[in-house]
Amino acid sequence: MSAGKALAIGAISGLRSASGPAFVGRAASRGDMDLEGTYLAFLGRPRLSKALTLAQLGETVGDKLPATPSRTGWPPLLGRAVSGGLAGAAVFLSEGGRATTGAILGSSAAVAAAFAGENLRALVVSASGLPDVGVAVAEDAVVLVVGSRATSKAVR
Repeated sequence: MSAGKALAIGAISGLRSASGPAFVGRAASRGDMDLEGTYLAFLGRPRLSKALTLAQLGETVGDKLPATPSRTGWPPLLGRAVSGGLAGAAVFLSEGGRATTGAILGSSAAVAAAFAGENLRALVVSASGLPDVGVAVAEDAVVLVVGSRATSKAVR
């Protein structure tokens, strides 16, 4: 089940770069994800978890601003790949797996989701006439549902 979780958490990192680490941090801090004794245990520290959540909220707002750059430009895309890789590695480590496998899956999913999300959002806006902000809010909902499910203790 680690592969599916790493892909899911990586994909949401491709849509909102701070989301993967924020969900992992919250899950680790509440005990739903065991990172103790790993080099990523710091993600579960309460202060960092709260800071990551604030970053996620800030990005959610910032995504709606007209000056926000494309998520598929090199700097934002690289950030999403790193974010997805970090979150994917944490998922694998928490279940006793190899961090490199999780990092590759999470990073790959983040890059793929960044392109897919940007193109799908543009397509929905042009085909439906809905405002971009409305479609972006729907994208936020997807991030929240997928992130919650991927990091919930009940999902194994």
